[in-house]
Amino acid sequence: MYKRIKIIFVSLSFIISIFFVLKFYFSEDNIIKTNKFRSIYALESVTDINYLPILKNDTNNIITYKDDIEIYKKKRKKYFWEKLI
Repeated sequence: MYKRIKIIFVSLSFIISIFFVLKFYFSEDNIIKTNKFRSIYALESVTDINYLPILKNDTNNIITYKDDIEIYKKKRKKYFWEKLI
């Protein structure tokens, strides 16, 4: 009997908490506040972008190309059946 009451209490409290969270999340007040903060953040980010310094490009000739495949082909052991192809 005690175990059944405990299960009912836990289930009921879980369902009630989910209900209140969803009620708050989908309320008009929360949606309005969320949109307001998003628009404020968008405006602040646009003004912050205007004050960023432009850096000089220093990435010229960084990539070095190697012929690793050609070196591997020359060093590896050749088999008889490869000559047949």
